Amino acid sequence: MVISNMSDKEILKLSYKKPSCFGELFDRHYKRFMRIAQKTLRSTDDAEDVVQETFVRIYKYGKKFSSNKGEFAPWSNTIFKNCLADQINKYKKSTVALTEEIESTSPYLQTLGLQGESSESDRGYMQFVLKKIGGATAEIINLRYILGKSFKEISKILNIKNSTARVRVHRSKKIFMQTYNQFNKYEW
Repeated sequence: MVISNMSDKEILKLSYKKPSCFGELFDRHYKRFMRIAQKTLRSTDDAEDVVQETFVRIYKYGKKFSSNKGEFAPWSNTIFKNCLADQINKYKKSTVALTEEIESTSPYLQTLGLQGESSESDRGYMQFVLKKIGGATAEIINLRYILGKSFKEISKILNIKNSTARVRVHRSKKIFMQTYNQFNKYEW
């Protein structure tokens, strides 16, 4: 019996009699799941956790699936999507204690569209998004919208022209909102 010529569904069914066969499914789908998870989560550790949980669930619920007439790929993709959503929802529920300085700049958070009736977990999620975008973009958002620095102050801190500071703030806000909305769409 050549396992590499078998369908995913056949391998899954066989893996309950011979667990070592499950490794073939892992080898076939790991890279794809990992690539998508890393791109979405922007964290190798979190991506590995999601992919591992996906394969655990595939094995756990595989007996029920094996008796159905469905295809393996859509079924496994749904499990993967759900694991990804679970991880993103964990981020949203995490809380981060904000300093008084950050609390006092709520008008700046409002300009980002993130303040108003925001809870501690919303602010924690905002901190998560800043961590994900990282680098200069996160620094600009932090300076302008968290610490409330003016364009002139930002230009002095970063040793750039005032006009350059304005452009960077605008671009950084756009990147922040895209990332914020990207993760927000995973509310299933």
